[in-house]
Parts: sequence; C-alpha cells; structure tokens
Amino acid sequence: MSSLQYISKESLESALLQHMLWLEDPTRGRPADLSETNLFGSDFRSKMMRNILLRGANLQGANLEGADLSGADLTGADLMSANLRNATLEKTNFTSAVIASVDFTGADMRGANLSRTRGRVMEAEWSGVENDATALNLSHAKLHHANMERADLSGAILENADLSGANLEGTTLSRAKLCGATLRNAKLVGAALDAADLTDSIATGADLSGANLMNALVLGANMIGARIKDTNLAGVDMASARLHAAMDPLSVELHRQLIEHDFWVSTGGARGARADLDGSNLDNADLRNLNLSGAQMRGVSFRGAQFNGSLLILANLTNSDFEMASLRGCNLSGASLWGCNLRQADLTDAIIQPAPISTGYGARAGRIQKTNLRATNLENAMLGPLNPDHVLMDDPRDFS
Repeated sequence: MSSLQYISKESLESALLQHMLWLEDPTRGRPADLSETNLFGSDFRSKMMRNILLRGANLQGANLEGADLSGADLTGADLMSANLRNATLEKTNFTSAVIASVDFTGADMRGANLSRTRGRVMEAEWSGVENDATALNLSHAKLHHANMERADLSGAILENADLSGANLEGTTLSRAKLCGATLRNAKLVGAALDAADLTDSIATGADLSGANLMNALVLGANMIGARIKDTNLAGVDMASARLHAAMDPLSVELHRQLIEHDFWVSTGGARGARADLDGSNLDNADLRNLNLSGAQMRGVSFRGAQFNGSLLILANLTNSDFEMASLRGCNLSGASLWGCNLRQADLTDAIIQPAPISTGYGARAGRIQKTNLRATNLENAMLGPLNPDHVLMDDPRDFS
C-alpha cells in the first residue's frame, strides 16, 4: 500500500455526502470512489455507503459498525482489525481483501464475495503500533450463499454463523470455531477443517468431498445427508455426529407409502395410492428428489428435513413445520403451505407458481391452483422474489 492517496477529513465528509445524495437520487450528487485511499482508523459508524468503491483502500482499524456497504467493492482492501459489527454487507465484494482480526459479529453478509480473502497476516503487514492477534470474528453473521472460495479463515470464530449454501471450496478453516454454525448445503469440497470445532453445527446436505477434517470436533453435529467421499476423517469421532436420520417404526410404513404414491402419480391414479402422512413426525428426514406431488401431509413436522429437488406440486402441506428444512430447487407449484412454519428454511431456486389441476384420471380439469402462502411464517427464510400473480398471500408487500 505504498502508493496510497491521503484525503483530508473535510474532503472525505464531502465525498460521503455527495455519495449519499447520489444514492437517494442519481441526478444529484455523485458516487464516491475512495479506491487506493488511506482511511486508517476512520469512523464510518452507521454511514450509508452502498455501492461505494473502496478497492485497495487501507481501512485498518476503521470503525464501520452498523454501516451499510451493500454492493460495495472492497477488492484487495486492507480491513485489518476493522469493526464491522452489525454492518449490512449484502453482495459486498471482499475479493482478496485482508480481513484478519475483523469483527463481523451480527453482520448481514448474504451473497457477499469473500473469495481469496485472508483472515490472518504476518505481523509485519500490520501498520498499527501493536498486533494483538485478535481472531477474525464472524459469529452470528449471515453468510447465506456467500462466496468464500479459497479464503484463509484459519482460527476464525464462526460460532452460530449461518453459512447455508455458501461456497467454501478450498477454503482454509483450520482450527476455526464453528460451534452451532449452520452449513446446510454448503460447498466444502477440498476445504481444510483440520482441528476445527464443529460442535452442534448443522451441516445437512453439505458437500465435504475431499475435505480435511483431521482431528475435528463433531460432537452433536447434524451431518445427515452430507457427502463425505474421500474426506480425511483421521482422529474424528464420527460416532458423536449424526450421519443418518434415526430409524423408527414409521420408516417401513413411510417407505411403503412413498412407493405406492410414486405409482399413483406416475399412472395418474390408476395404480398405487395417494400418500397420507397427516400428523407424522419426519424431522431431519431425507426426502430428496422424491415425487410427492399431490400428497396429503397436513400438520407434519419436517424440521430440518431435506427436500432438495423434490416435487411437491399440489401437495397439501397445511400447518406443517419446515423450520430449518432445505427445499432447494423444490417444485412447490400449486402446493398449499397455508399456516406453515418456514422459519429459516432454504427455498433457494424453489419453483413457486400456479399448477394445472387434474382429474382423478390424470386429465386436465381446465383450472389452475396458485401456491398458497397465507398465514405462512417466512422469518429469515432464504427465498427469492415472488410473483404476486403466482401465489396466494396475506399482503403482497411482504414479497416486494
């Protein structure tokens, strides 16, 4: 950072004011470009800095608590020991940035790009007086679908962070603290998790192919449906983790019903029988890539269950509980989700649109049924924009 530009306090305040005016009205003000600028120790608390350019900037020790940096470009920036607690960082670009000792506690980092970031640096790289080697803190951060490919997050604190669907391929997480973290459907191919603490984490559906988990702690970890092909598990007590859903007397009957239901769907009702699972407990069940179209599943507990790629067209799911369930790529066209709990569910790429209604013999009845989302709890659910013409809902503004 030898070629950094220096900026006066007055000029900086003016640039931020013009940027804020530009955000409010593109015909006023102008976007700020603070790339390659020395902003060491600057105070940006609660500042509106969306889409700002900070490429290669020196933000060591800067206070960005509560700031809105959504869509900002911090490629190659140095954020050593910066404070980003509770900051809004949706789709922020941190590619190749230095984030060692940064406090991201409670930050909203959904869709952020942290590829090739460095969570640790050599002491000589720190321009402050002292290097207290404070760990990178991402505890409670929302990192849904964040790109963290090949980042160096050795020793980082990610306790209770939500990394659902995140790309962590080739990422170094050696000795990282991931207690209670959510890694549902995360891509961890070739990741280094040696000596990492995954106690009570949720890694359902995660891809750990070729990852190194040597001496990792997995006590109480939920790894149902996780892919562990060619994974290094030396020194890992896998017996203390959950790899398969618990078997119970319902499993045999469930298996029979699913086979009969598949026949019923594929033959237009001529063979088999419609599945009726009303009131069942299917917590953490692996129901991926199944055809459950038209099934009767009212009041079912599907907490933590996996439906990735499944067909639930016109299924009756009224009052069912899908908290923390994964419905990535699931087809919910015409399904009834009235009164369902979808809190923290992953509905990424789910198909939610009207479905044509058929007669009992498979013929089109000439009518369509919209997906019913009335009285549905979608708190913190991962769900893309919905077309109000395709769903039944209490308030269209909820999905704007």
